[in-house]
This record gives sequence, structure tokens and C-alpha cells, in this order.
Amino acid sequence: MNLIKRILNKSLVTTACLSILLMGCAIAGSPVRSYVDERTAVSVTAQKHAMVFYHEDFQAGVNIYDFADLGAFEVNQSGKRHQYLCLILWSTLARTPEHQSRIEDAFVNLVVWADDQPITFKRVTQNREMLLLGDEVFKRSTASVREGYYAVTAAQLSTLAAAKQLKIEPADQAQGETPYRPWRNERNSLAAFAEEISNTAKMMGQ
Repeated sequence: MNLIKRILNKSLVTTACLSILLMGCAIAGSPVRSYVDERTAVSVTAQKHAMVFYHEDFQAGVNIYDFADLGAFEVNQSGKRHQYLCLILWSTLARTPEHQSRIEDAFVNLVVWADDQPITFKRVTQNREMLLLGDEVFKRSTASVREGYYAVTAAQLSTLAAAKQLKIEPADQAQGETPYRPWRNERNSLAAFAEEISNTAKMMGQ
């Protein structure tokens, strides 16, 4: 009898260990991440990786690209939840401050095309501290970047997540100018984030 108990106990421990390992793998492989900002103590939920869009600058030379990383995240301060889009602008070429400023100013209003539907977002701030963020939500591809933050609703997130194709452009972009097209597709991460935000809202009765 004692032998049987020892075998059963060992089996239960093994099963528990396997369950913990599997949970760890699931969390590690999740397209959404949550953490507490070490500087401001707010809770942040975000896409694990931002989507990357590109625009080729033919006038500057061959293989010269301007990039725009776009990622969705939520800031939760003591139950007050706000969703934002983070836009990170950078280039493969060292741009002059004047050129960087022009691109930055052009994206005061951001247009995201969800298939054939344009959705316009107004920039809230370029200072993440205004959103109670001490740390960067998304990794930078280079040190020289310009960032902007745009308020987004849960309904808009659902529309973006359901789209088969996304592309972005400044609201005042000249007619005939090529929009920024997907370079790295992280739409699955966006969809998972939108679903998590929706589920959380339902649980909280919002």
C-alpha cells in the first residue's frame, strides 16, 4: 500500500510540474504581454510586437526606406483603462532634423486603412510620460526615432483586427503618394490584444 501511495504521489508531482511548464510555455508564446511599469506603477497590456510599415523614398536613392512601427497598448491606472496606438517613425538613412520634423508634423493625424475603410486618429502626445509611461512599450529598431501616441477605442481596435490588410499614411498626404505598407505583419498580435481588451471590458461590465 505504501508503495502504491509513493507512486501516486510521484505521479501527481510529475503532472503538476508538467502543468507548470506548459503554462510557462503558453505565457512565453503569447502574442500579448502584460507588465507593471517600474517607474510609474501603472499596469500595461500590449501587443508583444508592433506592426512595421514602410515607405520607399525613391528621391533619396536606392533601398532607402522610411519605417513606421505601430502597436496597440492599454494603460490601467487603478482600474481606469485607456487604449492607445504607439507610432514610431525611423529610417534606414540618417535624416536631417528638418526632414524628421516634416515627417513628424505630417503624422499629427494618422490614417489607418482597414481594408478599404480609412480611420483617422489624432495624436494625443509625443511624450509617453503624459500617459504615465516611464518605459518604452515597444522596442526601438534604432536610437534615432520619433514617437507619437493616439487614442483608440475598443471598437476601432476590433475593426483594425478584423481587417485582412492594413496600411497607414499621414492625414494630409499628397494625392498619388504611396502609403506605408506592411513590412512585418503582426496582425495576429493585434487581434489577440483586441480580444483581450474586449474580454476584460465584459468581465468588468463596461
